[in-house]
Amino acid sequence: MASRFKVLVFDLGGVLLDWDRHSVDALSPGQFLTIMNSTAWHSLDRGLITLKEACMDFGDILGADPSVVETAMDQAQLSLRPKSSLLQTIQDIKALKPDLKLCVMSNISREHFKMVQSLDLPWSMFDKIFASGLEGMRKPELRFFQHVIRETGVHPSEIIMIDDTAENVCAARSQGMHAILMDKSLPSVGRTLLSLLQDPLERAKVFLKNNARNHHCVVEGHEGFRLKDNFAQLMIWELTEDEDIIYFRWPWGEIHGACPYGNGHMNGHSNGQSNGHLNGHLNGNAYVTSGVENSLWNYFFDAPVLTTREFPPDADTTSTAYLSLPEKYLSALPDVRLVLEKMTTNLDTDGIMQTYFDPTRPRTTPEVCCNMLRLFHKFGSSSDPRTKKTEDYVVSCLHNNACLNGNRHYSTLESFLYFVARLYAETHSKSLRKRLNVFKARLQERFNVHTNPLALALRLFACQSIEMDPQLYRKDLETFVSLQDEDGGWPAGHFCRIGRTGARIGNRGLTTALAVRILQQEKRDA
Repeated sequence: MASRFKVLVFDLGGVLLDWDRHSVDALSPGQFLTIMNSTAWHSLDRGLITLKEACMDFGDILGADPSVVETAMDQAQLSLRPKSSLLQTIQDIKALKPDLKLCVMSNISREHFKMVQSLDLPWSMFDKIFASGLEGMRKPELRFFQHVIRETGVHPSEIIMIDDTAENVCAARSQGMHAILMDKSLPSVGRTLLSLLQDPLERAKVFLKNNARNHHCVVEGHEGFRLKDNFAQLMIWELTEDEDIIYFRWPWGEIHGACPYGNGHMNGHSNGQSNGHLNGHLNGNAYVTSGVENSLWNYFFDAPVLTTREFPPDADTTSTAYLSLPEKYLSALPDVRLVLEKMTTNLDTDGIMQTYFDPTRPRTTPEVCCNMLRLFHKFGSSSDPRTKKTEDYVVSCLHNNACLNGNRHYSTLESFLYFVARLYAETHSKSLRKRLNVFKARLQERFNVHTNPLALALRLFACQSIEMDPQLYRKDLETFVSLQDEDGGWPAGHFCRIGRTGARIGNRGLTTALAVRILQQEKRDA
């Protein structure tokens, strides 16, 4: 997708350059603010008076000696430092888009402009420099913006202007420019520029490839560590249909995909392949288990962490495996009927299918129930009467908004709505669709509700999976696209939890895989 933008216009102070307000001690912050908002300062900006004349006027305004003001101005000037990270991003963008014009538009006196030219800025990179002291006009005067538009020779809609003052951004937008406010409370300007100038879909695909088989999970409160699990890997595979970017461990112990170990990874080293059930040591003192002739899957890729020493297989990962794997791999797995039978005989006291295949972990989870029902519907067992109470439970949770604050194993309502949407889209049962239909209203209630990036991706995917009107979730989509990081991926966010501690789990690869699917659908709908 080609960008429509042809010119980038940058302010100097506050954008390309930082200055240290604390370095100015000749005047108080209030005094400095007073002179910056004076008409004398404006005249200095326009080049109508010299710096020395301006300092005399400032002295009169403040009742201070002009030499004190000159000292303060010098202190401010000497504190200026180039913003290296943004400058590097600009240079990277220019390398990728050599035809893109780069300009500077700054309110700066003639004297100060001469001084800043000695700073370590890549001045040769800029095609034009509009210094107010040389042009005789200043921002936010509309004539200054109109002058820049004429000089660049492009339509204002093809110009991006970056400034640290809302007043100037407003003026630029009034003339048809795409203006970005440089503000510490707002997303990275470099990230925003990349999103505007490069196709976010292609950048996302590159991220997934560049980080192939390193799309590990992260755990809240355990920064620097990486959690290896089978569940997120299988979800990524289902979304991308690319087995080269993921890894997992089959129930019989064999590893699919090279999975390099490194410092900070939370799981222990594997002992390679094993025959029969994977009930052996993985790091010398911890176990993961399988069962039912190797048809049941474990959440953890390696030894369990942040939980018990032994960890049983679960219905969520098992369902996701059978739902995600291509036919050529499914044929190598034990008959799915073994799994379905195991699920329908693993019921709690309410007759609901349980999360773990372990009598010592009596858990029922709405999202897991959704995935088990998806499995039954995919493999032609939707009429099995033993699933009725599980279906009733999912419908009840949906109607009563039970997952509004998540639950023991999932951290957001969007996780539940995502799996319900998948069930709704995949089932051929008209009666089940009718029972689930209220989820559309539940989804609309979430529009524009602030949440983490992964949850937002789940929300958007759910909207698209049921062919909801794109205009309804347009703002959410714009917010989500703006979150794309400079490396092309999205933040990890979170969608599930470590049951024992409640620590939330996210995965950049999963968020980005969802983004790819969302953006592909947007292109098809365009």
